[in-house]
Amino acid sequence: MNIDLHAGFEAHFAALKTFLEEQESCFEPEVHPLLRGVLAHPGKRLRPLLAFGSGAGVGPHASLIKGAAIVELVHLATLIHDDVLDGADKRHGADTPNRTHGAHAAVLFGDALFAHALVLASEHTSSEICSIVARASRDVCSGEVCQTFARGNTALTLEEYHKQIRMKTAVLFEASCRVGALLAGHPREHIEACAQFGSHLGIAYQIYDDFVDLLQDDKRAGKTLGTDAASGKLTLPMILERNRRGGDPAGELRQGADPRKVISAETWRECFRVLDGEIAQAEQALAPIAGSPSPVHLLRLTEYLKFSAAKLAPTP
Repeated sequence: MNIDLHAGFEAHFAALKTFLEEQESCFEPEVHPLLRGVLAHPGKRLRPLLAFGSGAGVGPHASLIKGAAIVELVHLATLIHDDVLDGADKRHGADTPNRTHGAHAAVLFGDALFAHALVLASEHTSSEICSIVARASRDVCSGEVCQTFARGNTALTLEEYHKQIRMKTAVLFEASCRVGALLAGHPREHIEACAQFGSHLGIAYQIYDDFVDLLQDDKRAGKTLGTDAASGKLTLPMILERNRRGGDPAGELRQGADPRKVISAETWRECFRVLDGEIAQAEQALAPIAGSPSPVHLLRLTEYLKFSAAKLAPTP
């Protein structure tokens, strides 16, 4: 199954690439190699895709491209910081700034990208854009703080886990949708429907990403895996397995045990039911704007996620 997530937005992504590359001139020469490095390996650019999908129906006008660039810069900043926290050397198949320039430079570079995103947001005529981006940036960083303080907490609850992934991932998915729909001039009902879609999709995507960390290998994923258990993070499979049988599944994983043996088939089935539930809620959120161009593009993301998850699911 081949799902072209960018279909219909080729001109949008070409303009986004150009815009992001032009931002190099806003930084000091010492920063240029770091920026070129992260832009050279863009990944799927899901957050700009959410902005374009939510703003579907209009062309790649400058304001929409700028809005997509803003949410992508915030995302890149979070990835750079994540890789420092996790000690990750690979991202999108390439060396991370943490690997190439060291933790100190990588943290400061991430800070610079956060700041530049807010500078660009402040240039919009609508203060709402700046507010959306600033709040999302605050919540993403706060979510990472919460997760950092929770490392090694073997008693982490499902409620605490969901709060963490909502803040660290879902809020930026939601913000991307709000920015795109707002800059496209869509009515408030459309903006809210897309925002709810983004929130549920963000939770589902982070749950899926937590599965990848346990079930996939580094080469296939294109990034350093196994960092959750190694760094003391509890994710959904670990929490549900602990709740089911007791003990310390996360500790077993830190010792190098096979996740397919530590996490039971029953627990994995429950994990995938939780994922499917979030995807279903994301799809239902678009019901009020059925018939508009946005669901056509946004629902490709849920199809892609379902397809990717199905390939990942352990066999009974």
